[in-house]
Amino acid sequence: MFGTLIFQAREHVDMPAPGDLRPARLRIDMHDPVWERLYTPVTETVWFFADRLNQLQFLTIRRYLSLVFATLVTLLLALAIWS
Repeated sequence: MFGTLIFQAREHVDMPAPGDLRPARLRIDMHDPVWERLYTPVTETVWFFADRLNQLQFLTIRRYLSLVFATLVTLLLALAIWS
């Protein structure tokens, strides 16, 4: 009912002439403005950070343990300064 207003729905009909053997085609284009303006930027941001953090999977054990140790020292220093 509100498809043309809310979802910007458009129908494209390709009806062959009588006697033509090709099939009729119906194509519907729909766009959800709320999704495109609200959720798409959020999902693109999540994908951006996921791609960056994906590199952590390929660390060697030495680099991984160094990262964990550096993180632990940083958190302990932050806790000591904050208290």
